[in-house]
Amino acid sequence: MPAAARVTSVWKNQKLFVALFLSAVSIWFFIDGKWTWPRSNERWLAYDQFNKENRLKEWPPYAQSHGWKLEPPHKYYDRDAILAQFAIGTLAALLGAVTLLYWLTQKNRVVKTDGEAVFAPSGRRVPFTSITGLGLKKWESKGYAKVRYEIDGRKGEFTLDDYKFDRDPIHEILQEIEGHLKGRSNQ
Repeated sequence: MPAAARVTSVWKNQKLFVALFLSAVSIWFFIDGKWTWPRSNERWLAYDQFNKENRLKEWPPYAQSHGWKLEPPHKYYDRDAILAQFAIGTLAALLGAVTLLYWLTQKNRVVKTDGEAVFAPSGRRVPFTSITGLGLKKWESKGYAKVRYEIDGRKGEFTLDDYKFDRDPIHEILQEIEGHLKGRSNQ
C-alpha cells in the first residue's frame, strides 16, 4: 500500500532554530569584538588615567560628557581576547551556515512507496527486490532503522527516522519493507 512520510514541522523548526541561533551568536561575538569591547577599553583606559593621577573626583563629569557609565569597566580586553571574539564569531557563523544549508537540503525530503519500490529520502527509487536487509537495532529505542540495498552491484543504505519523518507513514513504510523481505524468505 503506497505511503508517504514527509519531514515533520518539529524537525524543520528545530534545525532552523539552531541555524538562526548560531547566526545570532556569531553576530553577538562580532559586535563585542568590533564595538563593545574596544569602547569598554577606551573607558577603562580613561578611568585608569584618572585613577593614576588621583583625579577620580573628576571622573563622573568626564564620563557623563562622553555618555559613559560612571562605574569603571571590570577589565581591559587585550588584543588576543578581541581576536578570540572574531574567531568564535567566525566559527559560529560557519556552523550556522552549514546547519542552514543542511536544513535547506533536508526540509522537503520525502520517503514513500509505490507498491514496487521505496523512494529513499534522497529521492532514489529502490525496488523492494533490491533491499538486502534491515538494521532494526535502534528502532525500538531511537525510532530509526537502516535499510540496506544493492542495485547493479552497488551497495547502499538509507535511514527511516520516525522523529524526522511523519511517524505513522514511516512505520507503514517499514512494515511494507518487512513484508516484502518476509515474503522473499518464505519462497
